[in-house]
Amino acid sequence: MCRFCPWPFRDLEGVVEGADKAQTGPNADQVAARIERSFFLSLNLTKDQLRWLAKKGVRINAPAGPDPLRIPEPAHGLEAHSTHSADGVMPLGAYSYSHSFARHVEYVGRYCSIGAGLQTFTNTHPIDRSSTSPVFYQRRKFREWGGDMEQSDLMVPFDAPSAKVRIGNDVWIGETVRIREGVSIGDGAIIAVDALVTQDVAPFSVVGGVPARVIRHRFDPHLSSAFLQLEWWRYAVSDLIPLQPDQPARFAVALERAVASGQLQPMAEDRFLLRDLLRTQVSG
Repeated sequence: MCRFCPWPFRDLEGVVEGADKAQTGPNADQVAARIERSFFLSLNLTKDQLRWLAKKGVRINAPAGPDPLRIPEPAHGLEAHSTHSADGVMPLGAYSYSHSFARHVEYVGRYCSIGAGLQTFTNTHPIDRSSTSPVFYQRRKFREWGGDMEQSDLMVPFDAPSAKVRIGNDVWIGETVRIREGVSIGDGAIIAVDALVTQDVAPFSVVGGVPARVIRHRFDPHLSSAFLQLEWWRYAVSDLIPLQPDQPARFAVALERAVASGQLQPMAEDRFLLRDLLRTQVSG
């Protein structure tokens, strides 16, 4: 069992034990902890733990069934007042929910709504070479398919680009959307159902299609600019409700006045890992 974890959890046993053997002394625990944080972990959560997490502001839509629920968690922090799929924990900001789990999303802002079936993808084959086939750049495929290994030194490797997806604040993503890795989704954007997103999405734009293209913009340029400057998502929902968020123009004016007068203070971003929060339950 992983000696850093107070709950059943096995994915990193060999890795952490290997780190302990490779290094001894005062820094051994620090090295192993860094290794632990760099991997996706699978947490085994009991019904009691799920209820305790809900009281702490982290809800997981677990299906009815016996304990425990095995759920993956990436090494990217989340905020309280967030709701997650039983398929995995997402790095959601406050007041955000997700019906999906996508491993290559490194950040989701506040007030986001994510539908089921979200996927990320990357360019895993070269498109600017004579052939896209891996037999020309992967020694393993070259060998499996009868290639002369004396020629393998002539092969030019292809390293698929790897970058995470970042999702801004107040973003609405419909069901079964696919987003290319490395793409950033701007604040206030909307992505239609079944869209294939291959490039960055501008703030407050509505996109859809395959590949996704701009359908329209949510607000006029002046109001969009005002929202980006005000960053209303920095404030708690209880502070925003009285400012008439159902009427965007009035909301922007009221928020600007409230901030200028000192009536509102931003809610500090406080992200944490679920595994660290669970440790406080055990230690407490």
